[in-house]
Amino acid sequence: MHIREIVMALRELGCDVQMQEAPGLDVLNSGEKQNQTKAGPGDRSVFARLFKYLSLRAPQLLFELAELSYNLWAYFPLSRKLKNGKVDLFYERYAFFSFIGTVLARQLGVPTMLEVNEVVGIERARGQVMLAVARHFERKIFQRADRILVVSSFLKQVLVQRGVSEEKIYVIPNAVRSDRLAKDEGSGKGIRQKLKLDDCTVIGFVGQIVRWDRLDLLIEDIADIPAVHLLVVGPCRFMEELQHTVEQLSMQHAVTFTGAVDREEVSAYIDAMDICVLPHSNPFGSPIVMFEYMAMRKPVLAVGVGPVTDIVVDGINGCIFAEGDRKEFRGKLKRLVEDQELCERIGNAGFEKVLVHHTWDRNAEQLLHIFKGLRDIS
Repeated sequence: MHIREIVMALRELGCDVQMQEAPGLDVLNSGEKQNQTKAGPGDRSVFARLFKYLSLRAPQLLFELAELSYNLWAYFPLSRKLKNGKVDLFYERYAFFSFIGTVLARQLGVPTMLEVNEVVGIERARGQVMLAVARHFERKIFQRADRILVVSSFLKQVLVQRGVSEEKIYVIPNAVRSDRLAKDEGSGKGIRQKLKLDDCTVIGFVGQIVRWDRLDLLIEDIADIPAVHLLVVGPCRFMEELQHTVEQLSMQHAVTFTGAVDREEVSAYIDAMDICVLPHSNPFGSPIVMFEYMAMRKPVLAVGVGPVTDIVVDGINGCIFAEGDRKEFRGKLKRLVEDQELCERIGNAGFEKVLVHHTWDRNAEQLLHIFKGLRDIS
């Protein structure tokens, strides 16, 4: 989604953007209707099915070898595009072991901009095996890039600690589409009726659920709050464990898991929520769902990790609790449940924050501004 949105935003600003993708994939045409767990229109080729199988089933070592081998395939189409003399900027979303783009761009004198969402050695949902090899390539790639865009201040600090020049690093968090801002307000009524949630305060979470989201603790934390219902939207590979937690606490009446929903329906589900939570998050990534919550004017209660506090100011455009402090989380959640005026105030402030600073249009404008400065220097 991030790749698709930034490309579309750049094109709307008048840029001629050419895509270089893995064979069989079509990011731009995978579309808003792509289900979060099922293959979209761009995922029907043999290559795409193979990639999907490798990503889900292959041992980590084999997966990383496949990532490394991608450089061999990408060399020829990339070199053809970069050698035609019409490329002003090579922009790449950084992926582990993917070095061929920056190598070719440097050789051919094409300015390089690298978007970095994670770095080697930081805990992630998918582990890593060939750490030394990945670090070697990462160091070379970061050295060759003319500018690096990171999604959080945490990542900037890490890169500086690893020897990357601070002057070439820019923090640009994730965003939402400007045409989706509050577009589906009111659409949640049908969801609430369908799920029989009209007579309670709905606490909501949306995402592709991984263990660090700590939904098991979230379920426990709402157990003592009367007249609330937890609505969890998104796929989860360990759903049976979460359902077991619900059963142990006798909370079947107070928790609903929807599983994966169509991408176009996500904003309606968010609209069905009264309070949106981010109970945990990794320290480096910029959670897109946080911006989606704010874009729907929902009060956000989120863990105080760097990518969140880059955006949310406690008590102003959201509420923050210290990582691991369940007492503070429960206290702030109870206050939001009881104080409708507070919810409306911080929900509106969050919306204004996103409207002004965190749309994909705005991100694309910043990208072009950085590129202009780079071109002026050269």
